[in-house]
Amino acid sequence: MQNGSFLLQRGSARLHYTVNGTGTPLLICPVSWGVDGHRWTTLDRLAEHFTLIRLDPRGTGGSGPVQDKEEYGIPVLVEDLDAVRVHLGLERWHVMGQSAGGWSALEYTLAHPGAVDRLAVICSAPTGKFHKGTFRDPSHPLHPRFQEVSNAVRSLPAEERVKAFNRAVYQFDVQTDEARRTIDAVFANAPFDGKRNQYFVMQELQRYDVTPRLSGILSPTLVIGGAHDAHVAPSWSCVIAEGIPGAQLVMMEQSGHFPWLDEPERFFSTITEFFEPSLPQH
Repeated sequence: MQNGSFLLQRGSARLHYTVNGTGTPLLICPVSWGVDGHRWTTLDRLAEHFTLIRLDPRGTGGSGPVQDKEEYGIPVLVEDLDAVRVHLGLERWHVMGQSAGGWSALEYTLAHPGAVDRLAVICSAPTGKFHKGTFRDPSHPLHPRFQEVSNAVRSLPAEERVKAFNRAVYQFDVQTDEARRTIDAVFANAPFDGKRNQYFVMQELQRYDVTPRLSGILSPTLVIGGAHDAHVAPSWSCVIAEGIPGAQLVMMEQSGHFPWLDEPERFFSTITEFFEPSLPQH
């Protein structure tokens, strides 16, 4: 498969996606809350073994603008992802998603079960009502820091507020200084779509709930949780794994929301072994 940066026209929508690496195709599902699909650059290490395919959701990165607010929703994103698969001539691919990207991955697998060879869901939840046990929960030890950040950015313009808030609170989840520097650099340079973020908060958090449908996922599934995850409580990884028949659960005991930063060797070896058991491990 040719590596590079590409544009796909789907109706009136212009979709930007990239292909990077060699080996079995692996879709990295994007989050839908306002940032492009190429933020987590440290995942490029997977390109040593897989062909990584990443799409910018409409209104972010190199993709074209949104014409209708419903285009911000995960259901539209799911069909954009499948349009890329069809365009690339792929019958099946591996699918992976972290956090809200896990929402995209779960909904994609439910909508297109025959297209998913293997599925990995990382530090995610099956419902938009997942805040218990996170820093948004008044009983969580990080809740006072969350309130401080919220108050500090309240007076900023919308897009600057979203950027500053995320840059601060994602620091709650990383366990090493190097990981903190990486996350800070990512969010310092990340452009945000404020309207997409607002849609996510007002619409998707209320709509999204695949909990009763998890038993319909029949693809081999790996669920990874971070024991110190303050964004999505690790108990939600257990719920996902329990709901999907035969799912494998791996809890990263030294990780927060980004296990590939906190425990890179274990994370990448676990992912590689799951997706391609025959590949040599580092």
